[in-house]
Amino acid sequence: MHPLLVDLGEVHLPMVGTVHLELRTYGVLVAIALLVGWYGVVRRGRTRGLDPDRVSSVVFWSVVAGLAGGKLGLLIVELPYYLEHPGRLISSDFLRAAGVVWTAILGGLAGVLLSARRLGMNAAAVLDLGAAPLPVAQAIGRLGCMAAGCCFGSQCSLPWAVTYHSELAHAQTGVPLGIGLHPAPLYEAAGNLLLVLPFVLLVERRQRFAGEGALAYLVGYALLRFAVEFARGDAVRGLWLGDSLSTSQILSLAVLAAALPLWMLLRRRAAAGDAGG
Repeated sequence: MHPLLVDLGEVHLPMVGTVHLELRTYGVLVAIALLVGWYGVVRRGRTRGLDPDRVSSVVFWSVVAGLAGGKLGLLIVELPYYLEHPGRLISSDFLRAAGVVWTAILGGLAGVLLSARRLGMNAAAVLDLGAAPLPVAQAIGRLGCMAAGCCFGSQCSLPWAVTYHSELAHAQTGVPLGIGLHPAPLYEAAGNLLLVLPFVLLVERRQRFAGEGALAYLVGYALLRFAVEFARGDAVRGLWLGDSLSTSQILSLAVLAAALPLWMLLRRRAAAGDAGG
């Protein structure tokens, strides 16, 4: 794969000195993912009669909270390492890392709830705005993972196996070189576009209450992520219960256990309300 999109090598800059100028593929694709998601949420809000400035403000704080949540999850998963090397918390690698996706999503969810309430908006309705753009943004971000070599898959001999040869990718992520691996990031990208997104759009067409689209996303992504984790080969994400489940699988089960019953409960209440009316 290609972790570097542009590499200008070492350049001497006035008052700065010699620096290595490079543009990493992962960072570019994650930035594109954020912009696509942001645009999608604001556009959907405008079509539903919501003030685009207030929606954009909610998205901003959701992104901030999501980035913080992702890094907090990374810190928790790798706590022994960071306790031993606290200086790594201010390293460029830690600052560039997206962290744990589930804690980033939950952090973003908290950001929406708090900022929407502060702006006098219906938080559940605002959460629905992100239900469809989020899988698209995640798919783009996973292409960045594929290019960087992070979130790599376990060994694979199938025809679609991928093989990394980049020493830079190996040094940064530990991805094995020269052997076939499951393209786990591509599995998740395809799953977001072919499974989660259509599922969310189908639910939205039959939506009975505010927040139903968001709950559908949580249920759909939890199922997808739980399945994809079986193809992952990077133990750094945290393995538990005799290495049988990963951190993300445990979080997926927790989210599913919370979101699915709540969805069913609210849908029954909405149906009862329609019948009573």
